[in-house]
Amino acid sequence: MKLHISIFQLPDGMHVATCAEIPMCQVLRQNKGHAIQDVKKMVQQFLAERAAEGRTFEPELREFEVEYPTIS
Repeated sequence: MKLHISIFQLPDGMHVATCAEIPMCQVLRQNKGHAIQDVKKMVQQFLAERAAEGRTFEPELREFEVEYPTIS
């Protein structure tokens, strides 16, 4: 299964990493690499718990477009 990680840096330098398909799997770290590594661990734990409960996971992800305001 392929999942997607979204990562961005906050103004204070911290990095937020989130799994797009599992939004509750989100971490905040000082280091970008650690953020990615930790969100992957969180996703694996989430999927393992669902499997142990006999529950399937079929993510639904949709795309949409928004206009991004330009900075003048």
